[in-house]
Amino acid sequence: MTSPSEAMAEMGLSVEDFNMSGSQISTDEKNKAQKIMDACMKMPENRHCADCNALGPRWASMNLGIFFCLNCSGIHRRLGVHISKVKSVTLDGWKIKWAQWMKERGNKKSNEYWEATMAEHKKPTESSSSMALEEFIRAKYERKEW
Repeated sequence: MTSPSEAMAEMGLSVEDFNMSGSQISTDEKNKAQKIMDACMKMPENRHCADCNALGPRWASMNLGIFFCLNCSGIHRRLGVHISKVKSVTLDGWKIKWAQWMKERGNKKSNEYWEATMAEHKKPTESSSSMALEEFIRAKYERKEW
């Protein structure tokens, strides 16, 4: 499975392309990007949180290319932007290149990479404790255990 950085390079993107500071996005670009994001959210693999499988994720890590629930979004924010850059799928403005990256990557490809060698019983559910969710997410993205 291709790593996120390798997949970015294949699309002609770099980490710098995901810098949010000072990002000016025109209304036209926001609208076009939102249509792409809406299509992403309709894809079967993105209808559940990438980390706890909760139905209907509304948050995303734009650099990891994953969609997740509100509970997991807080944990991703605590990881820091050097690991996960969190945005609301609907409330924040998206650039077209960010939305295209999300469409290309998505939860299926991302989880195939981040959970490649993980035992099935390791994945938490939406009813898992906050502590268990945070431990799992840190193991997955910060420590890269699998």
